[in-house]
Amino acid sequence: MLSMERREKLKTIFLQQKNVTVAEMAKLFNVSTETIRRDFNYLSDIGFITKTYGGATLKYRANSLVTRKEKVGILVENKRLIAKQAAKFIQPNDCIFLDHSTTVFEMCNEIENLPLTVITNSLSVINRLAGISGIKLITPGGNYVDSEQGFFGLEAIRFLQKHHLDKAFISCRNIDMVRGLNDSDEMVSEMRRNIINSADYTYLLVDHTKFNKSAFISTSDFSRISFLITDKKVDKEWRDFLKEANVKLYECEEMDL
Repeated sequence: MLSMERREKLKTIFLQQKNVTVAEMAKLFNVSTETIRRDFNYLSDIGFITKTYGGATLKYRANSLVTRKEKVGILVENKRLIAKQAAKFIQPNDCIFLDHSTTVFEMCNEIENLPLTVITNSLSVINRLAGISGIKLITPGGNYVDSEQGFFGLEAIRFLQKHHLDKAFISCRNIDMVRGLNDSDEMVSEMRRNIINSADYTYLLVDHTKFNKSAFISTSDFSRISFLITDKKVDKEWRDFLKEANVKLYECEEMDL
């Protein structure tokens, strides 16, 4: 395995496990501990991890360095659990928005047999739902951004400002109690902000790795979020915070999905 390929796989492991040791990774990749230390040095130099004695820890803002290609393969089963629960809130003939996030994309398998109007800025969703009988598929237009696999910009925002959504299903880079929903890009943040403002109900789909972290831009507080759906049980502080903010919480870990 080439060093860059191994380092990309290490990124995924750090995102899932947060903390790993040199010995564990040397055994996993069947390489020397010195090789893994060099990999850790590289990941430390780009700001992805913090080295510790005998291992390393995912850095607080590391999610901002993760590409969409890397995110697609991370926590896939967790995302499917979240998406399956989110899809239960959709009724026949709803007009819904599905954003470009990898978690929301997993909802496609759950809704393909429902008569719906689906508005989306996601190329992946468009490709997945195109041609399915019963689904009226609409894109808000805008400029295609390959790194996000989606459409953004003034044209898309103007579309959202003129149209009404029954329900919007979105994700974000990270969430915290002070800054709310956070994203690492102004373009993405502005798009999501307008999606939220156009919907009667907004469903936030976030896995457990996104809690208690911030990113470059604050997209929204929790006042416009109706439901938060996550894969694992949250702590009491978050439970109390969301109750105070009038956000209904669903934890898939406790559900028979």
